Amino acid sequence: MKKLFFLFLTIAISQFIFSQNSTNQSVSDSEANGAIEDSLLEIEEEKHNGHFSGVDFGLTTLLNNSFKASFPNDQQWNNDVLKSFNFNFNFYDRKLIITPDRLGVTIGLGLNLTKIAFSKDWTLQDSYSKKDSAIFGSVHIDTISFTRNKLNLAYLQIPVLLEFTPKKNVWISAGVIAGVKLSSNVKQIYADKKNPNIEFERTIKGTFALNTFKCDVTIRAGFGQYWGRMYGVFASYALIPTFNTTLMANVHPLTFGVSYNW
Repeated sequence: MKKLFFLFLTIAISQFIFSQNSTNQSVSDSEANGAIEDSLLEIEEEKHNGHFSGVDFGLTTLLNNSFKASFPNDQQWNNDVLKSFNFNFNFYDRKLIITPDRLGVTIGLGLNLTKIAFSKDWTLQDSYSKKDSAIFGSVHIDTISFTRNKLNLAYLQIPVLLEFTPKKNVWISAGVIAGVKLSSNVKQIYADKKNPNIEFERTIKGTFALNTFKCDVTIRAGFGQYWGRMYGVFASYALIPTFNTTLMANVHPLTFGVSYNW
């Protein structure tokens, strides 16, 4: 009787151990399959990551319609390049695949902030009626000496870029970036003539005969991945003049700088 009892006990223990191993094996297989699926999804999503989202910082020089940084009749647009900044916060991109791992079209969304520094004490005026075109967007030399004098522009922009990736972590793209103007103003800082330690700030808001839309042709390139980020360079040229040319000079910004992508 005892032998029969021990036989049944041995069989029961064996069945319990076998079922536990099967369960553990099933859980392990499920976890492994889930990890593989997640990895495949990450790889697939990575294919659609363009190289537009991130931040750009550059300098801007103003060119005439002959591609020269010279405005003999409108000297106010001979801007101070080293103080004329261009900042892009590109918060979204999506790459549409043409050929796997090589070619795609990147679209996105971003915010552009441009600051054009006047080289002298120019003051940009504005009028809200084209009937007053004599002063609409006109510029004159001010009697005040400014320590800071900049035209500030903000645009919402959408890129359409053909992107080529010859190998991992190396890319080059070219295309156009369209934008719509969100705001424009002139900010000036100047010191009190009697007390130079006291500074005043003046903001002039207006349209300044600026065109509402912009369209830039651009080329961008990048390489490497350090600390989880990509680094690159870019250059952009405005195809559409910044101002209404019937009222203002024919001005085309050229911007070049560095990018920090994610």
